Amino acid sequence: MSEMAASSSSNNKEPVRISDEMFAVVPKPWCEHLKDHVRAAPSTLQPKPPCQTCQDDTESWYCLTCYEVYCSRYVQEHMLFHGVEKGHLLVLSMSDLSAWCYGCSAYIHNEVLLDAKNKAHIAKFGSPAVTVALESVPE
Repeated sequence: MSEMAASSSSNNKEPVRISDEMFAVVPKPWCEHLKDHVRAAPSTLQPKPPCQTCQDDTESWYCLTCYEVYCSRYVQEHMLFHGVEKGHLLVLSMSDLSAWCYGCSAYIHNEVLLDAKNKAHIAKFGSPAVTVALESVPE
């Protein structure tokens, strides 16, 4: 599940062609919402938490402001509703460990997100994530 398909938005560059059959969406390296909408992650995250509204666990997202868990817009849209109702704009997918900003309508990868992403990686795979210098992420 992805909160954005492999098409681009006005906030992301065009998808990067990997081969004749594959594309990749390049996340934004910065987002104006990072400062006010990302809180420190709890010491542990669940690898496959159920949505707090419908209990579906197929595509769970953590709110990066309050760490409540809801399902994706491709299930029953409970995280989208939470974001709109609470004004919590940044979320983390437990499916692919991507971060999405509802305010920017874009994927985001920034060092501010690394604590939450690393704790999610430990929950999902049992080991810390491999760190990649942010300078190596193409813009």
